[in-house]
Amino acid sequence: MENRNFKKGSCEHFCPAAEAKMRIEKRLLNYYEYKDGQKHVAGILVKEFTRSAADAKVPKAQDMRTERCLTKTVEYLLNDILLDERKPFHFAYDFIFDRLRMVRREIVIQQFEARQTIRLLEPMIMFLAYSRYRLCGEPIEKFDTKICNQHLQECLNMVLCCYNELDEDGQMEEEQKWTIREAERRCFIEALYQVFNLGTSEALVRGLTLPAAVRNDKLFKLSFGICLNYHRGNLYRVMQGLPQLPHIICAVAAAKLQTIRRRLLEIFTHAYNNKQLTVPAAYLLRLILVETSVLSDLCRHYHIALTADRKSVHFSKTDFKSDAAAIKAQREPFVDEKLSCIHLPKVLLLKKL
Repeated sequence: MENRNFKKGSCEHFCPAAEAKMRIEKRLLNYYEYKDGQKHVAGILVKEFTRSAADAKVPKAQDMRTERCLTKTVEYLLNDILLDERKPFHFAYDFIFDRLRMVRREIVIQQFEARQTIRLLEPMIMFLAYSRYRLCGEPIEKFDTKICNQHLQECLNMVLCCYNELDEDGQMEEEQKWTIREAERRCFIEALYQVFNLGTSEALVRGLTLPAAVRNDKLFKLSFGICLNYHRGNLYRVMQGLPQLPHIICAVAAAKLQTIRRRLLEIFTHAYNNKQLTVPAAYLLRLILVETSVLSDLCRHYHIALTADRKSVHFSKTDFKSDAAAIKAQREPFVDEKLSCIHLPKVLLLKKL
């Protein structure tokens, strides 16, 4: 519940006046904060993230934004800035990531109640989940996957704690019931959490203990089923289920694909270890969700032989390069196709799932 002892923000601007004045005077504006790209002409400023010093005082009310302002800030970042194509996406990602991090900090400082926190954090989860897929092929100096994953997990954990709090409150108070829209958003985030934590026992335990309304949701059942099959080692069912996932969750699953493909190919080297027999390449293409050129790269990476006509694969457990690491996650054509069919800001803001 909301703690009234904590100071609440009163600022209704994306960036408090004191910070805006200081940053304009010292020319500390980000590219996206200049007006129409004009150098040294301030446009819309957004409060930047700053680390708390050990002796720092509690921020003043006028230096903290209200819930309404924080909501507008998130919407501005995930609409106007996200769609700004003047620079490569990793520039927009860095800016949005920093500003959303400050929003998270203000949520903690002001001790927002569960519903307020959920409304602000859910879009952040969507943004981080999308960005880790969009930028998965970038070098580390442009995008650090580890940091993105860390913050995504932190946001997920915060939201799940809020869900649990509302579940407990709802058992006692009728007015705490979930609205249809809130329930839909929750099921989506719970499903995303399952796929993001594919292979972990914590995710499975949570999935088994959720309220019946969530467990019976079609999307959650699909995601949880994929996780159960992964736990059981039924990778065929996992690969059959992944393309059925919606846009952002499918993008999250794509990060696991290369590891799953490696495991499947290693299993095949034992199951079909034979000097004469081969496996049709067309079957493998359907199973591991790749195109012919990608299959050739995988075979080369793991020392698997393709026939001369490239229509069959010859597996040998002695030739398989078991010490080869899984190929780095990359963008997948079937995921890109799903993402091309959505209006990104509406999906990231969970206005249309």
